[in-house]
Amino acid sequence: MPPGGTMTASNAARKDDAPDDSAGMQVSPELTAPPATSIVSLRSAINPPVDQRVDAFSINGTMYSILTRPKTNVGLKYIHLARTRGSEIAVDFMLEVLLGAEGYGALMDFDDLTEDDLKAVIDAASKIMAGAVETPKEAPKNGSRRSRG
Repeated sequence: MPPGGTMTASNAARKDDAPDDSAGMQVSPELTAPPATSIVSLRSAINPPVDQRVDAFSINGTMYSILTRPKTNVGLKYIHLARTRGSEIAVDFMLEVLLGAEGYGALMDFDDLTEDDLKAVIDAASKIMAGAVETPKEAPKNGSRRSRG
C-alpha cells in the first residue's frame, strides 16, 4: 500500500485488466436460450355437447329440470361472484343457470316454498356446480412410492 494508506486505481489491479477467458469458449444453447414456456391455446368447440338435464323438482304436477354438467366457465363465474359479491348473489346466479329461467321463476313464484325445500334444491345445485370447477384427480397409482409398483 502506498504511503498515506490509500490505494488508487493506477496501482490496484483492475477487473477489466484481467485476461479475457471467454475468447474461444462456446456456450451451450440451453444455457443462453430462455426456458421454453407452455402456452395453452384455447379454441371454441366446433360441435359443443348438448346440455343434459334431469328432473329436479315439481310444482303442482309440473316437472322442472336441472342442468347436470354446467360449463367450466360458468363454474368460474359462480366462484367469482361468491368471492366478489357474496354468496347470495352467487346462489342466485347458480339457480338461474342450472334451473333455467322457467324453473327458477317457478320456484320464486311458488308461494308455499319452504326453507327445507329451497335448501334441498340449493344443495343439489351446489353439488352440480362444484363439479364444474373441480380439479381433476390424479389417477391412483399401484403400490407405494418406495416399491414403485
